[in-house]
Amino acid sequence: VTDKKENWQCIGINGGRYQGVIYKYGKVTIPEPPEENYEGDLPLKFEYDMIDSNGLPKEYFKEDFHELIGDILVDILDEQLNEGTLQYVSDD
Repeated sequence: VTDKKENWQCIGINGGRYQGVIYKYGKVTIPEPPEENYEGDLPLKFEYDMIDSNGLPKEYFKEDFHELIGDILVDILDEQLNEGTLQYVSDD
C-alpha cells in the first residue's frame, strides 16, 4: 500500500484474523551474533506504526499479530537480500 502524497509504503494484510489491517515498519534492528561461529536464531527487533486497524480494537491485537508481521518482515528482508536491493543504515 502506498500514499503518493506522504511518500511511504505500508503493508496491507489480505486474509485471516487481521484482514484489512494496514501498518508500516519503523526502525529494524538485526543484532550481532554473540560469538564468531554462532549458529541459531537471532531475535529481530522492529518498530511498526498502525495505519489502519480496520476497526479492530487495540486489545484484539495479540502476540500472534507481532509474530505475523515479524514473519512478513523476514520474508521482505530475504527477498531484498536475494535480489541485492536491501538497504540499511548503520548506527556507527
